[in-house]
Amino acid sequence: MENDKHTYQAIIVGGGPAGIATAITLHARGIRCCVVEAHKTPVRKSGEAIPPNAKPLLKKLGILSLVEHEKHEIYYGNKSCWGSDQLEQKEFIADKMGHGFLLDRLYFEMQLQELYQSTNNSFYKGYKLKKVVSDETKTIATIENATETITLRADFIIDATGRKASVCRHLNVPKENLDTQFALTFNVKLSENFPNEIIVEATENGWWYVAPFAENEITMMFFTLKALLPSKENSKTFLRTELHNTKHLSKIITDITIDTVKIMPAGTSCLQIPYGKNWLAVGDAAYSYDPISSYGITSALASGFYGGHAVADFLNRKDAALETYRYVVENAFRAYIQKLIAHYELEKRWEQSHYWKHRLVVFSTEKAL
Repeated sequence: MENDKHTYQAIIVGGGPAGIATAITLHARGIRCCVVEAHKTPVRKSGEAIPPNAKPLLKKLGILSLVEHEKHEIYYGNKSCWGSDQLEQKEFIADKMGHGFLLDRLYFEMQLQELYQSTNNSFYKGYKLKKVVSDETKTIATIENATETITLRADFIIDATGRKASVCRHLNVPKENLDTQFALTFNVKLSENFPNEIIVEATENGWWYVAPFAENEITMMFFTLKALLPSKENSKTFLRTELHNTKHLSKIITDITIDTVKIMPAGTSCLQIPYGKNWLAVGDAAYSYDPISSYGITSALASGFYGGHAVADFLNRKDAALETYRYVVENAFRAYIQKLIAHYELEKRWEQSHYWKHRLVVFSTEKAL
């Protein structure tokens, strides 16, 4: 390899949980890598629950102590109105791993980035990926910020850019959308603290997800199908109507002011194969999960861990390493699809509504597996 400060064994594009988990794993394996992240500092995201069964993974990554920080809350379960009119408490109390964690996502991502930087200074913050060129032996990535353009060279490139899968797009690798679910998301200021829990409630046209975001502030998300999305100018009226139609949330959250509504894809999508000649995808870039599954951040960290080891093995001449990674993540994805179908089939109150009638139509065996 060339003796150049911008030459690496592996380039990781994306500095979120999946990308940093990959970088931490590669560094532990002695692989010279760098991380490219478009944002100079982490962007605030909605709260995220980590279930108890993620603890062994957190230990393997060496980050269990991060989630045990006082900024993150001990989490014993959530409340859900799904499949019946009752708001039921879903608790982890019987789980052999004990409690989970409700993260301050902004702080957690800062912790991850600081941990990576404490062992490796090759972090290109505030740089956007402009171009990727790959041949049989080398990958060249062009990145830039407002003042400079840098050419990075490496043996391998890892896509950790989330649902948009930017590296894959540059390499003309298509991602398949298995459904058309979208999320309308907004934050709400409250006059008093919201309970330290996540509440999920199904409705005729989709389902609500509500979680603590900051002191006296919550994140609210409504999930529905593309065909049911309102026009941008009608989104606030649409959301107020959908909240009014809930049995439980409308009593808990009685007065809301909606400022900015973001509309974004929130369905299931996947790559046919999560790797190629000298590239690999982790996190949402490889497999994007329905938020009802709670796979999100745990899956991102897990794919970073397994993806990092796969790339390290591959660079150490173990040719089967990438196919082993594919086997692991595809098995996890198959299990997810089965659990997803089972969960949605629990809800039979509105079987003739557009959302529930069409929610699982696209998950045919041929397409999902």
